[in-house]
Amino acid sequence: MPSTHFARRPAGIIGLVAFAAAFAAGCGSAQRNGVYRLAAPYNFAFYDTHEEAARSFYAAHFTHFAAYEILMSPGEDTPRRMSEFEAQVRAYIADPPKFEPPAEIIAPHWTRLAFETAQSMDWTHMLHSQLYDILTDDRITDKRAAGERAIAYYLSEAEAAFSTRGYGHRFMEGGGEWAGNFHTAYPNINGILWAYHWHHAAVYEALMETDPEHRRVELDRVIDVFTDSVLAELPHVMPLTAEVAPRFSRLLPAAAHIFDNLHMMHDVVNDIMAEPSYSPSEKAAEIERLRGQMAYAGQDTVEAPGMPMGGDHRMSPHAMRVPTRLPTGEWLPQGHPEARMAPMHEFMQPLPAPQSDRPAGAPRGGVR
Repeated sequence: MPSTHFARRPAGIIGLVAFAAAFAAGCGSAQRNGVYRLAAPYNFAFYDTHEEAARSFYAAHFTHFAAYEILMSPGEDTPRRMSEFEAQVRAYIADPPKFEPPAEIIAPHWTRLAFETAQSMDWTHMLHSQLYDILTDDRITDKRAAGERAIAYYLSEAEAAFSTRGYGHRFMEGGGEWAGNFHTAYPNINGILWAYHWHHAAVYEALMETDPEHRRVELDRVIDVFTDSVLAELPHVMPLTAEVAPRFSRLLPAAAHIFDNLHMMHDVVNDIMAEPSYSPSEKAAEIERLRGQMAYAGQDTVEAPGMPMGGDHRMSPHAMRVPTRLPTGEWLPQGHPEARMAPMHEFMQPLPAPQSDRPAGAPRGGVR
């Protein structure tokens, strides 16, 4: 399974890497091989050029993994602990750390419970980082080619990578009796996480500006809107990447689907960890089952579940815009404002098993 990613390459991070490796070696019997990001001249360009924007993400990843860790030991005091946790998260939002530790450091017990899922998430965070770098580095003139090369490298770890097919809200809402648990029990923390999913996509759209100064202005605007508006009135539905970042999603539609699937899996894990009827071993098995359904290695055979009727889930206006093939052969992702709007009876049905769109040479399964 891939190793985790880091924001930058400072010498001081070496000790953290060594600690994480030593910790992982003692966490069960799964193989802990590591895979680093694709070597390229653009690596770390986003952090080096827009440090404030890069650091603004760190509270998001901390919130995801730390919430899992809190739910490892649920009890009557869990609502109080979550309330205290929210205060800690908001402090990190206001003053983010300079570097981000890996999942093993943030959530050591949960990582032991669901190691493969933790590594899949961090592997996908690495792809996030590389695509931000590609869009930032003006020496890279063919952004599509560089982005597709990074995606192909990510997909070469087919068991760890998330599917390039868009399952969207169907997957999150149609999974099991646990669906919606976390949102219902901890709406503020859940809303902060959905706000960060907006933030991730909004940064991509800002980086689509071709002029560096316009890019910087747009990034500043995204951070201001995030802190002043999105966090002030938390989302009631998880944004899809293509809704927030249509230009980016048209440039790299596979990435838009990968990131939506990552975000859905984050929510699925929240819900499973908050399911009171599951034992720890049942939670681990259910998390791994759902991760397997989301994996790129199995996307040719998996059918996403339909959304259940009822509940208080409110879809955003573009949520029913389904993946749409253009005359050029390209695909628009789910949620893209130019994609086809599906009627409810169609949207409620399971997605058909897709044909393979795996890049030439990318393996079907197996990881280093």
